[in-house]
Amino acid sequence: MGDFDVIFEPVTIGSVKVKNKIIMPAMHIGMAEGGFLTEQFMGFYEERAAANPGPGLIIIGGCYVEKRGMGAPNFVGLDDDKFIGGLRKFTSVVHASGTLTAAQLYHGGRYCHSQVIGEQAVSASAVPSRFTGETPRALTEEEINQTEENFAAAARRAKEAGFDAVELISSAGYLINQFLSPLTNKRTDRYGGDIHGRMTFLLETIRAVRGAVGEDFPLILRLSGSDFMEGGHTLRESKVVAREAEKAGVNLINVTGGWHEARVPQITMNVPRGAYVYLAEGIKEAVEGIPVACCNRINDPCIAREVLEEGRSDMVSMGRAFIADPLFLRKTYEGRSEDIRKCIACNQGCFDHVFMLKPITCLVNPRVGREKETKLEPAAKRKTVMVAGGGVAGMEASWVAAHRGHRVSLHESSSELGGQVLLASAPPGREEFGELVRYLKRQVGKKSVETKTESTVTIELIEGVKPDVLILATGARQIVPAIPGIDSPEVLYAWDVLAGKAETGEKVLMVGGGAVGVETAMFLAERGKKVRVLEMTDRCASDVGLSTRWTILQDARRLGVEMFTNCTVKAIKKGNIIALVEGEEKEFKGDTVVVAVGSKPRDELEKAIAACSHQPQVIKIGDCSKPRKAMEAMHEGFEAGLKL
Repeated sequence: MGDFDVIFEPVTIGSVKVKNKIIMPAMHIGMAEGGFLTEQFMGFYEERAAANPGPGLIIIGGCYVEKRGMGAPNFVGLDDDKFIGGLRKFTSVVHASGTLTAAQLYHGGRYCHSQVIGEQAVSASAVPSRFTGETPRALTEEEINQTEENFAAAARRAKEAGFDAVELISSAGYLINQFLSPLTNKRTDRYGGDIHGRMTFLLETIRAVRGAVGEDFPLILRLSGSDFMEGGHTLRESKVVAREAEKAGVNLINVTGGWHEARVPQITMNVPRGAYVYLAEGIKEAVEGIPVACCNRINDPCIAREVLEEGRSDMVSMGRAFIADPLFLRKTYEGRSEDIRKCIACNQGCFDHVFMLKPITCLVNPRVGREKETKLEPAAKRKTVMVAGGGVAGMEASWVAAHRGHRVSLHESSSELGGQVLLASAPPGREEFGELVRYLKRQVGKKSVETKTESTVTIELIEGVKPDVLILATGARQIVPAIPGIDSPEVLYAWDVLAGKAETGEKVLMVGGGAVGVETAMFLAERGKKVRVLEMTDRCASDVGLSTRWTILQDARRLGVEMFTNCTVKAIKKGNIIALVEGEEKEFKGDTVVVAVGSKPRDELEKAIAACSHQPQVIKIGDCSKPRKAMEAMHEGFEAGLKL
């Protein structure tokens, strides 16, 4: 443990002692079917509970307490006794590793889609939801009382299933939060009015749950420190709620940030690590004797340690950190924090998949959701493996293959490993991509991979080494569009700009408004350049996931980047561009044109192998197969190393 002793100290929640101060909070992972837990669900949590040490407390959820509160068909069910048996199997598996577990009691309210629940969504008041595009109906007082009873019944089922605690979710804009907020609670009865009236539903629900589970059963409240909605529920009001919740019988307050509708980023890469600890700190000041946990963008044990040592929070909730690395805490405990595969907050495999109603996966951890079938066992036969290309696909394939016992050599034609992901870390707010490169470099070094930079795989090299397997991870090259004037000296390419190989003038015109184009524009704008992005389609950054796209566009505008859509470039004249914008010809003046219109596979080596007298097994991975995102590159690299 050493420097991290404070993390591994026990903490008491009500009548229960938790073995350390780290919580794996409830995250929707999309691995339930019809409310029932699947083997995929079980395997995901079993590996994290069994890490020894794993998190002191694992909370699962959301577990819907009534059908009209169900977020999606792949949520966990707690609205019927039929779910108890499967949940009991789950708690037995988690308890076998000495880990405690809680069930989060969930009701989505106006965030539920009518086509999912089969009826109009409900809420405190009939206020339209920007999240669903629908208008809920207001619950009657009789229905409110029934919903409170449903929360209590779900808590009773959780206790019968062997859970060590339950958590009420009053965050993210869900039903209880909707009663607390003046934006969604316009009631004139005892459930509305000032904060004391608006918290009535929460307090009654706490008392109902407490009555169902008894005085000694721990009750947790997942609370938004602030809604981050203009005119909404603030930290000042959350302090009042926290005090009253403690009096009503809550044993731990697990603090997070605002609503899904909020325009304040909370979980994306551009949010600084630990940025929202202050919310938990504020709640901790408000309560008298119960512990408080902080959350959001904590992916490093050093941050958790500092927060705890400074007394800003009593516990730390780390969700995606455990998705990215199930052994996060074990590595910390063993003094191997440099080997932690840190969450980079890309959201490509987790939140984006949730919004697509798909089971989660992870860019940096391809084993997510496939824990039992992807264990890295020693290879049956040791092979000589040559990997051409040192981007993330090539590095992932290299260390996995070497870990399994193969002799691996990794060849990168440039002077540095990392490929396009290294370039992706250059724009402001995208630095976490560099964390993935750092991790992979370390694993390649630890696994005795023979790594050679400025080394191009040639036919002669293949003939000399005679590898059993050649993994092609040669990546892609930038597309040169057929535009008159494209060869002029004022024209540069985005990858060269991000790599620091090319300098632009003060006024830059960016041809292409996909992720690379917009992020390169941000990179330049941060350096004082005036940048205009010209995108042919009707949306900029359309290749960025739903949970992140809006934050990138927001940051680009904040940096002064101008974006033009439906803009077709017809010609480049020195640093200027002639384009059709909404069907009308327009001239854009600039000093430099930067091109970012996509990439195509770099596949020359594959074509040349046909002439090679030695014919190794050839596996293509990453962009040399088809240009896509880093997640596909990582997953294909892992599969290549796994199946050799």
